[in-house]
Amino acid sequence: MTATEKDSKISQSEIQLKDPYIAVWLAWLVPGLGHLYQGRKTKAMIYAICILGLFFFGAILASGKCGLARCVYISMKPGAGGDMRYYYFAQVWVGVPAFPAIIQYIHDPTGENPLWNGLMAPPLRVSPSLRGYSENDNSIDNIRKKLNRRFELGTLMTTMAGLLNIFAIFDALSGPVNEEETERRRKEKLKKKRMKRRAKRQKDDAAEEI
Repeated sequence: MTATEKDSKISQSEIQLKDPYIAVWLAWLVPGLGHLYQGRKTKAMIYAICILGLFFFGAILASGKCGLARCVYISMKPGAGGDMRYYYFAQVWVGVPAFPAIIQYIHDPTGENPLWNGLMAPPLRVSPSLRGYSENDNSIDNIRKKLNRRFELGTLMTTMAGLLNIFAIFDALSGPVNEEETERRRKEKLKKKRMKRRAKRQKDDAAEEI
């Protein structure tokens, strides 16, 4: 088989991926969906189970009488006594599962009238120093007290899920490694090294004969 025939065979065996930018968009919306679109079913299943499983487990941990998935929310209250929720910038990379937080923030950023039993709603803007304060209010302090360590664990897990999906998105953009092409290049490099060593030995032998 000639080198041209080998190259032709390799090009025919390459995985023909669909539009990588559509794959990236889908991979962000739902972890694993972009890989499913590309026909990479095994990776799609792995990413979906691992990333979504991690996110939903963390969301369940941070649920209780104070509402559902209270560790995932948007809050833009910087400064002393404020609650600037930077974690959401990582959590949102998990896609659609984190979208209720956006809807809740647009609906009512104060957290006074949350939708869906407080699912990913921002905390109520109250503090113990205010008049009419009650420990039943779903302020950030009360939510932390009610959930205890589950709030922090839920925050960590949902944040990690978002960050992991960033790697999955890059994988959807780059596509799979072509093992045959990689092996061919490795063999070519090895062959060149051997030819260089052989040429050097021949040159050394010729110099000794002289």
